[in-house]
Amino acid sequence: MQTPARERNLRLRHHQWIKMVTFFGALLAGLVVLIVIKNLLLSVVIAIMITYIISPLVSYIEGTGISRIIAILIVYCAVSTILGLAIWAVTPLLIDQVTLLRGRLPDYVEGTVRLFDSIAVNIELFSGGILQVNLSSHLRKWLTEQSSSIVEVLPGLLSSSASVLFLSPIIGFFILKDGHLFFREMLRLVPNNIFELTLSLQYQISEQIAQYFRARLLEALIVGIVCLIGFWIIPFPFAFLLAVFAALANLIPYVGPLFGAAPGIILALINHSSGFTILMVALVYLIAQLIDNFLIIPLVVARIVNLHPLTVILVVILGAQTLGLLGMFISIPLASTIKVTFRNVYSHLTDGSA
Repeated sequence: MQTPARERNLRLRHHQWIKMVTFFGALLAGLVVLIVIKNLLLSVVIAIMITYIISPLVSYIEGTGISRIIAILIVYCAVSTILGLAIWAVTPLLIDQVTLLRGRLPDYVEGTVRLFDSIAVNIELFSGGILQVNLSSHLRKWLTEQSSSIVEVLPGLLSSSASVLFLSPIIGFFILKDGHLFFREMLRLVPNNIFELTLSLQYQISEQIAQYFRARLLEALIVGIVCLIGFWIIPFPFAFLLAVFAALANLIPYVGPLFGAAPGIILALINHSSGFTILMVALVYLIAQLIDNFLIIPLVVARIVNLHPLTVILVVILGAQTLGLLGMFISIPLASTIKVTFRNVYSHLTDGSA
């Protein structure tokens, strides 16, 4: 016959197991919903970025005595006004460059094919005929299909982007407004024996991801501005488009800068630009990356994620295979989150503390 104390212990242990299963079940269900529903994961990622970027300003305004919801609305109105003015200012330039690029696209396809043909001939001559590369027909077909598909999928892409841009600020608003309440409710599901561990993990992961997103956006902004200024000084066609592409590509670790520089270099080559112009284009990308790699990354990014370069490469590849470009972007904070979690759980299990 069980004693009352033993029965209480069994009920308590049973209750803790129910809370643990409910807690991790809720996390798993949320993850499944994010992956299954189209554009929801991207919307949530952008919303989290919005939250981390403007939350310090919201907290500052709230600290002056203004209610949190009013503080959020003030920041939203200010940011929306600034972004609206920026979009209004650059839209005519963007439309002009996109229209010009669309008209010249067939010529650029042929120019790219000729460029790779000449590279193949040089490889064959350099190898004494041992290496023979014939990519022209396949490359022309692939480039034609890609350029055509861009035009065909553009309406759907714009529609998808509009839904994401509409959902993200709304989700971000409610995260800023009620995120702490949601987390408090989730904490009620956490068993007592891992409560302090969960609280510590939430703080560490939140701070790390916030700093990472801010640092990466700062990187992208600096790279884009440096490229834009450099291309305007040269001057070089499609300066704004190339700068925007370089900035967005730079968000992808390691391989992003190479992708970002490729269009400008190829464009200079197929336009038969002078050697000086090609050198200047390469120099613009090089200066942007030097500023990024020797100032921003060492001072800001490296101390945040604290991951080995090989680990970064592997998780970026894994992210690309699973979620494409979005996976490449979020792979680093996810890997860093997993590292922090395992480190704290190991410490909790071995030392009895979080």
